[in-house]
Amino acid sequence: MLFVGASSVQAQQFRRGERPQGQQELRGPQAGEMDRKGPRGPHIPNLTEEQKEQMKAFKIEFEKAALPLRNQIGEKEARLHTLVTAENYDERATNKVIEEIGDLKTDLMKLEVGQRQKVKSILTDEQVLALNHQAMRGPKGGAKRGPGNGPHHGRGR
Repeated sequence: MLFVGASSVQAQQFRRGERPQGQQELRGPQAGEMDRKGPRGPHIPNLTEEQKEQMKAFKIEFEKAALPLRNQIGEKEARLHTLVTAENYDERATNKVIEEIGDLKTDLMKLEVGQRQKVKSILTDEQVLALNHQAMRGPKGGAKRGPGNGPHHGRGR
């Protein structure tokens, strides 16, 4: 009976985001991904301090340009949600908003590709190869998206 009470308390701690004392966080297959990608993007080997500073400046410039586009996409997606859940469906207005979202996403993608080319312009051949190799693996280092069929640690199941 004592075991049931202890496991109940432990489950409640997990639901509140707390970790029981002495228990380490469970790490899945993507645990080493941060080591490969770094805290803010792909890991590029042997960067000089100058390259790091240039990349930092590129990132700031990119984020300043991308933020308004992301905000507009969010606003348009909210508008689209309103249109498709309205009692009286307006196909013309819905299609117009869908086109606008597509145009904004195209502009954002062009910015992203331009950013990548800027970064490549300051890298050595070895560094470009490393960057390209990571890009081929896709987002999140080639990890599959979705919950999958594996164990679901920490989800109260």
